[in-house]
Amino acid sequence: MRYDEGVWSWRRLLGSILALALLFAGAVALHRRLLCAGLFLRLEQKSEPSLLVHYGERSVAARPFVYAGGRGTLYVPAGARGGSGIVLAHGIHEQGIVEPRLMRFARALAGAGFVVLTPEVANLARYRIVHEDVEAIAAATRALAKQVKREQVSVFGISFGGGLALRAACEAGTRGSIERVIALGAHHDAARVLRFFMGEPALGPAGEQAGVAPHQYGRTAIWMGLFGQKHNAPFTPEEQRTAESALAAQAAELDRASPSHCPERLAAPLFLVHGTGDTVVPYTETLWNQQQFADQTEVRVLVSPAIVHAEYDPPSWWERVQLVEFIVHALY
Repeated sequence: MRYDEGVWSWRRLLGSILALALLFAGAVALHRRLLCAGLFLRLEQKSEPSLLVHYGERSVAARPFVYAGGRGTLYVPAGARGGSGIVLAHGIHEQGIVEPRLMRFARALAGAGFVVLTPEVANLARYRIVHEDVEAIAAATRALAKQVKREQVSVFGISFGGGLALRAACEAGTRGSIERVIALGAHHDAARVLRFFMGEPALGPAGEQAGVAPHQYGRTAIWMGLFGQKHNAPFTPEEQRTAESALAAQAAELDRASPSHCPERLAAPLFLVHGTGDTVVPYTETLWNQQQFADQTEVRVLVSPAIVHAEYDPPSWWERVQLVEFIVHALY
């Protein structure tokens, strides 16, 4: 893209944001949309247009945070005195809360004015999907709510962290401090996603086909979670049978870590975003979540080519506008 084409693209983006803001709510809406547009640009590591990239950006201080039931990193924007809080729960990754993309996202959210806590979700860092981490996410929401002097805070869960956050929001013992759930690339049924890793087609509730092949990372994650060993090659027939048998033995625990088996109706508003080309957790999982919870609470869904699993792939100007509009409603 030539520089002049990039400038024109951003002029169109800015013009679209201005038009939407004026249409819906005026000055407050415009301010929030510009904040979120700058947040996305910082995630893209853009430097231009600087006025929009750094619109409303605050400096951020990060520090270790220990609380009852866990520990993590707290990102506090300059001038924060209480205010809105977001628990940002990571997905399956051995680096956990020090994974660079997660840290960059936490700083971007905090730079937009939110107090952000990234809790250690210990089992996900060990490639295991278990109910214990549902309780860990709930403990983080209680701690952050106390920190910002609010009764409830938002949870932004990424990948399997998103599915666990949804599960936390539908259990009497864990949902008390959860105001809303924003889930990026979340699972609905962990066992179904693991079967997708092993070759089962990804289908939605109406037979929608995701049409993607599983990423090798999925099989690596299965093997690490089951046997604690690296496995970076396709499964042999014998390995496939071994993995299937081990997964069958864990069926009950996987159900307890899945929104598909929520024991109670869900009341918190949901904001579900997923990438059409996601090869780790197929977007059909969000369609299942939408179907299950649409008659229980407010559910907003964005399925977009702008997202690549838990990553943000710089999209077209119109897809940027859609993301800005979605995240404004999700965060505010």
